[in-house]
Amino acid sequence: MKKLILICLVLFLGTVAFATLEISRAQGGVEVTTDSILKLRAGPGTRYEDLGRIPAGTTLIAFARDEQTGWVKVEFEGKAGWVNVAFISFKGNLRALPIGDAAPPAGQAPTGGIGGATPTPPNSTGAPQNGQIESMTLYAQTDRVDYYNIVYYSDGLRIAGFYAEPRSPGKYPAVIYNRGGNRGTGALQGYEFAPFAEMGFVVAASQYRGGPGSEGADQLGGGDVNDVLALIPLLKSRGQVDPSRIAMFGSSRGALMTYIALRKLGERGSSDIKVAATTSALTDLFMWAKERPDLNGGAYLELVGATTSGNPAAFRARSATYWAGLIRVPLLIQHGDADTVVSVEQSKALGAALKRTGRSYKLIIQAFGDHGLFTHDEGYPETMKWFQQYIGRSGDNWDYYYWKDAILNAIGKLRKNW
Repeated sequence: MKKLILICLVLFLGTVAFATLEISRAQGGVEVTTDSILKLRAGPGTRYEDLGRIPAGTTLIAFARDEQTGWVKVEFEGKAGWVNVAFISFKGNLRALPIGDAAPPAGQAPTGGIGGATPTPPNSTGAPQNGQIESMTLYAQTDRVDYYNIVYYSDGLRIAGFYAEPRSPGKYPAVIYNRGGNRGTGALQGYEFAPFAEMGFVVAASQYRGGPGSEGADQLGGGDVNDVLALIPLLKSRGQVDPSRIAMFGSSRGALMTYIALRKLGERGSSDIKVAATTSALTDLFMWAKERPDLNGGAYLELVGATTSGNPAAFRARSATYWAGLIRVPLLIQHGDADTVVSVEQSKALGAALKRTGRSYKLIIQAFGDHGLFTHDEGYPETMKWFQQYIGRSGDNWDYYYWKDAILNAIGKLRKNW
């Protein structure tokens, strides 16, 4: 009888201890939600053992973090493990979490996460950091600008991209240029961002994972957004960049990447991006599926791994109309009313959502504008006026029409070079 009482007491105390642990975690933790299917790792890095998969849209409590706040510790289906901050949304301050200890995997060193998107040199183990440049090859020069092919790191993947900087020494504003398309479709050819470069900006642009020359798989606004975020520490590591004047621009799918990147930066309390502009923005994947019914059985399934009805959380996480209030950067939205690829109604819906939340934005509907806004100089004149308003300084001349001849000459040269 005494033995039975002792066993019951042990079980009771164990239950109380477990419940207390769970309550303390919830009270001291941060609620996080996975943006896509996510691996649960045994430690804070991609070289740790894979403990399982967490479905997209799963809400968990994070109760510890690594030193860089690039990974957080959660519990899923009875297993405690680590997830990469780049692939989650969260409510609360991750940096307030206690630092959890995790021994490195045998014979290996863990790779870090994105952390706060600040420049970091290679660590003592030699593991590549997000934004670290592996190679940089000059492919063209104009009178004013050097143009480079680059390969840089993002989540341990080698990502292809482009970099352009003025040939004259000095500190310059910078812009992250986010391309449209997916995988090889719409891939950059090395001239698309020339207007920014020729007007005096340092430019960084990504082909994204799964694109030409890049490792990994395109996820249409999933983990590939980290390839955009990694360009921030890349730019900050360059001596010619004024880190107080970094902008972001995206067109079509690149606008979707811009919106998600801005949301993630806002959630982390980062002010690295001072202003942003988009054209012909892919804003709501549910609306786009109605405009193009072929997407659910095609590109959505291939890139997101689901349909809008099968995993709506994954598509909400990629659709800015659902979380417009989380975009805290002054935003210019341009869209043509004759766009047959992405309806102007998507940008109108985002504009309405931004207005409801009191965010700083401007919506311009370009009359007779197609998807490329080619009859409106691709939206550059208005974009430069918007950038001037927020990061321009005395002496800057960002009048697109003043530079237009030089820009067209540069584009012609870059096309031939390519």
